[in-house]
Amino acid sequence: MISLILMGIDETKVLKIAIDGPAASGKGTVAKMLAQRLGIICLDTGALYRGITVHFMNSKVNLGHESEVNSALENLNLRVCHQGGSTLVFLNDKDITEHLHDIEVSATAYKVAVIPAVRKKVRSIQHEIACCQDLVCEGRDITSVVLPDAQFKFYLTASLEERARRRLNQERIQNPGITLEQVKQGIHERDVADMTREISPLVHVSDAVLIDASHISAVEVVQRMLDIINDKLKNL
Repeated sequence: MISLILMGIDETKVLKIAIDGPAASGKGTVAKMLAQRLGIICLDTGALYRGITVHFMNSKVNLGHESEVNSALENLNLRVCHQGGSTLVFLNDKDITEHLHDIEVSATAYKVAVIPAVRKKVRSIQHEIACCQDLVCEGRDITSVVLPDAQFKFYLTASLEERARRRLNQERIQNPGITLEQVKQGIHERDVADMTREISPLVHVSDAVLIDASHISAVEVVQRMLDIINDKLKNL
C-alpha cells in the first residue's frame, strides 16, 4: 500500500479513482493494473452486475416482474473479495467468478443492469466499499453517478474496430465460430444501449480525462494515468 502521506493526500481522506468507458475499451484491465501499481483495491462494477445476473438466472427471475426482482434482491447473498487487484465474486459462499463471462450471463447482464432496483443495490455495495478504503472503480456510471466526488476521473475509449478485435479472442473461448463482424455488431448494440438508457447512461463527464486507447497498450494507458495522478498530487 502506498502511504497516503507520501502521496500528499491527507491520511483521513479516502483516495477514489473512477474510470468509465464503453464495452471492451480495456477499462477492466487498466483498472486492475492501476490498482496494483498503487497498492489499492480494484472494484469491478461489471462483476457485481454479472453476479446478480447469475443469482437471477439461478432463481429463474422474470426480469419484467418487479416483485420477483425485488424479492430476489432481498434474498441476495453476494460477497465481494479482493485478491491481487482482482475482484472475486461469491454467491451463497460459492466462488462464481469464472462463470461471470459465460455466454448466457453476458447476454443477460445488460438487461439486468438497466433495472432501477438492481442499479440501486449495486450503488449501495459500491458506496459501502468506497467509503472506507482507497480504490480504483471502473464501470459506465462511476464518474457521473457512483463516485462523482472522486479525486481522479478518467474516460477510457477506443475505436469500435479495435474494441471488437480485442474482444474477439475472449468470445472465441466459448464460441469458436464467432466472427469479428458479429462481435463488432454486439459491441455497437451495447454502446447504444449504454448511452441511451434512461437511468445512469454512459457519458463523458467534463472533468474526466479522456484517453483513447485505440493505438496504445494497457501498460501505456496506466502510465498516462499515473503521470496525471502524480502531477496533480505534486501541486496539492
